[in-house]
Amino acid sequence: HNNWQMPHPLDMERFYSFIIEAYKNGDTQITADDFSEIIKPVCNINEEELHEWLIKYENGIELLKINNDK
Repeated sequence: HNNWQMPHPLDMERFYSFIIEAYKNGDTQITADDFSEIIKPVCNINEEELHEWLIKYENGIELLKINNDK
């Protein structure tokens, strides 16, 4: 969690698992505030990095939606 620009592969795997579980639970819409409440206690990142990870989350959800609509 020290460097979110080059996270450890296991961190990425956990983040992707988080996205998949959120999708499975129907949590496909999340506000920036809610995302911040979930991520900030676990990782010490600034607002810019947090926004980048929110975009990664949203992109992951969109990919899952597209894949499951096929």
